[in-house]
Amino acid sequence: MKLHFLGGVETVTGSQHLVEVDGTMVLRDCGLYQGRRKEAREINSRFPFDVSSLDAVVVSHAHIDHCGNVPSLARGGYRGPIHATTATAALCEIMLRDAANIQEQDAAYLNQKTNRKGFEPVVPLYTVNDAEDAIRLFRGHLYGETVDLSPAMSVTFINAGHILGAALTTFTARENGGELRVAFAVDLGRHNLPLIQDPEILRDIDAMVVESTYGDRLHDDADKEEDQLAGAVEKTFRRGGKVIIPSFALERAQEVIYLLASLFDSGRLPPIPVYVDSPMAAAISAVFEKSASYLDEDFIRLRDKIGRVMHQKWLKYTSSVEESKAITASDKPCIVISASGMCEHGRILHHLKHGIENPKNTIVIVGFQARNTLGRRLLDGATDVRIFGDWFKRQAEVIALNAFSAHADRNDLLEYIRQVRPRKIFLVHGEPEQRAALAETLGKENICEVSTPAQGEIVSL
Repeated sequence: MKLHFLGGVETVTGSQHLVEVDGTMVLRDCGLYQGRRKEAREINSRFPFDVSSLDAVVVSHAHIDHCGNVPSLARGGYRGPIHATTATAALCEIMLRDAANIQEQDAAYLNQKTNRKGFEPVVPLYTVNDAEDAIRLFRGHLYGETVDLSPAMSVTFINAGHILGAALTTFTARENGGELRVAFAVDLGRHNLPLIQDPEILRDIDAMVVESTYGDRLHDDADKEEDQLAGAVEKTFRRGGKVIIPSFALERAQEVIYLLASLFDSGRLPPIPVYVDSPMAAAISAVFEKSASYLDEDFIRLRDKIGRVMHQKWLKYTSSVEESKAITASDKPCIVISASGMCEHGRILHHLKHGIENPKNTIVIVGFQARNTLGRRLLDGATDVRIFGDWFKRQAEVIALNAFSAHADRNDLLEYIRQVRPRKIFLVHGEPEQRAALAETLGKENICEVSTPAQGEIVSL
């Protein structure tokens, strides 16, 4: 078996690994790299392998940094199977169509400027047709299911405890009566998350590829999410402001809705108008309601008590631009949940533009913010920020709710590795200092051999 470390290796986005066994080539995830636009375009527009050489693709979950460049495979001629859990396959339909629309819209917007200056037209990374071609290739599987990829290799899907449908994947290579089992714990979830069942412990693993996103950081306990959210909402409403929540449309938006539903049902907060200003989040919420077998007992109990958790009287999903503008223009206290989660594009930018200079308002950060994003600058305390090319003085309060994370933190990672006890670990999917810190800690514990592969490195096992 050979592992090709192609993306998401020395960074937290663009996850992409190639597993090679006896001539069979399988791509594990095909994520979009997110960062500075020019650099991201260069990375996302070319693959470090021949697309025609792929026999299969395995997608771990529906976050864009893990599935977002799949349409580029279809654009490049790939027509083989794309294996994922049933929930991930359903979510990828929504995510990839939306990503393709964004690619086309961004290209059209940029061409309005470049055409006037006589530059070459901007071509979208991929189109809606490319996304549709890719969606038709998905094959859905259940947790615990093993799929034969070739006579020499199979893959098994295991509950990652990360987001709806997310899977840890174990690749088994067979030769001369022996087996080699390599698992990917990228991304690994946490215990006691709202909505999602806890991650399953992998067994009999020879080597494991592990994320290091929070390799030297600790989250607050997931049990504190509800208290933290209630505190931010109460403080803001006492001063008559809006709570503006930049949120990933997948999972985090539904998690916030679930917690608000719990708070309203228990009487800790009075029912407050909540707007989900993201058509994609609305579509994803419908998938959650249909995917109870993937969700935990707390969700089932609340659903049995109040009915459809994701569709309550106090909750409004906006679809049109006019509805979005009305929310932006209103001064009435409310909660606005809008994408994108890192404040890089989408409707959240309009809410920030109109609300960031109001000291009554609160911007509530509930997710990871990558370097060079507007969300990261807000998190780091920037007082002057640029939105749509204009500068704004931040006067709204910024609160980071540190209990919110679907990623394992340092202690979670260490405990998981101790339980699995593979012979060798490859650390990926983390900023350099986080990965180095986790490698150092693992080295001191001497649990197993630890490697920090470089971008593009190929390792033989």
